[in-house]
Amino acid sequence: MGMSLQSELEPLLTKLWEVADSKYWDDALLDPTNEAYVQQAREGLQYFNQNLSSLITRFREYYSLDGHDIDSLVDRVASESDRWESPTGNSTYSLIARAAGEVDEVEKLIHLGHWQGGGADSFYHNFLDPFKNTAITHCGCSREMAIGAKSLAGGVERAKESVVWICKDLISRLGGGGSPGPLPGEKEEGFKEHAGFVAILADAVALFRALTAPESAALDIALAALGTGGGLIAESKTPGHEQHISVDPSVSASSSVMNAGLSLDRLNMNIEELDETIGRGLDRGLSSAGPFGSTFASIKNPHLQPSAYRQLKGRGLGNPAEEKEDIVVVDVVQLYYAGFRALPAAAQEYDSAARICSDAHIDGVQNQFPNAVRTFNEAAETFHELLTSVRDEIAESGTAIVSAATTYGSADQYESEQIRNLENDIPSPGSFTGADHYTPPEWLIP
Repeated sequence: MGMSLQSELEPLLTKLWEVADSKYWDDALLDPTNEAYVQQAREGLQYFNQNLSSLITRFREYYSLDGHDIDSLVDRVASESDRWESPTGNSTYSLIARAAGEVDEVEKLIHLGHWQGGGADSFYHNFLDPFKNTAITHCGCSREMAIGAKSLAGGVERAKESVVWICKDLISRLGGGGSPGPLPGEKEEGFKEHAGFVAILADAVALFRALTAPESAALDIALAALGTGGGLIAESKTPGHEQHISVDPSVSASSSVMNAGLSLDRLNMNIEELDETIGRGLDRGLSSAGPFGSTFASIKNPHLQPSAYRQLKGRGLGNPAEEKEDIVVVDVVQLYYAGFRALPAAAQEYDSAARICSDAHIDGVQNQFPNAVRTFNEAAETFHELLTSVRDEIAESGTAIVSAATTYGSADQYESEQIRNLENDIPSPGSFTGADHYTPPEWLIP
């Protein structure tokens, strides 16, 4: 949530009024013994106080930036430590990567020849094969949202820091204290570790460039192979035109107050530039060139009926307890496991990711960042729709597979009993207690 601007600024504004009033009288009262000078100073004081009051009101308009924990939203969509090959987190990126691993278990049934026929071919070509690219694209969406939220959070904090710095600089110009310290974004005076607002987006992009895709490939490379690129990454390469926010020197209190107002104007220009840059990047991400608008972001539902799944390999009969080679029993139970646990588990991961997106709404900072807020919220809504659509398609396919595996008609009485017993042992998805007490046969998971 960062600094509380109001807590930091209010004591400074009280001091500002005091030192400005003192400086004004020092400037205006050339001869305290001359009544004409005193009267002239008193008349000018009313005008000066109006300008000072207006400036203080402008300072307080930035209080709307307080109280918004945008940084916590970043980790919910992607963490800089997330990796496809070890998705242990709870971000949308990790949830999608884990779902891809669950779906991959179903694909192994086909590659190993345990599930053959028209149903298997149709499911593979219409769902399993394109799902890989869909999952990669969805991870690209997660990264775009993380970069957008991180940039916006950084912009909010930099804006608050800049408001405080301008007030301190004005107080110093009016003779009320020493240097205001390094400019926001500078490690120390005269040495820029970051370039103010200009570097915020580039720094956010750098945090998430290490995210990976299948086979430990860089996510950028995997997305490029699909003809998709990150809009915010592209915008981060655009050179910025940052305005200086220092209060220009002046010999009078009135001019210093006016110059502080100009500093706030330039600050607003810096905020506007970052806001427009984030907005352009997310708009590009929402277009057909970006991950949210990519044709790979959605997937065709195969709409297969249970009957489409019934053609299994089915060679060899016997007692699996003795031989472990009854292919009918093994294949049917593997198919049941895929539909009852693997695909529902993937659907649950997608559901969790969709829930994160449904809550990923930013509000309260749109006065300063209207474009960034609008496009981020649009991206979150679009991503939610994409995730729920794929979730439903995974769940529907799992239901059809379970129906096929529980009504399989090519097994004899003994096999049917074995199949029922083995299927009944498999704990339901989300049953952590059942999972703790269940050890699947070695042949169950391909």
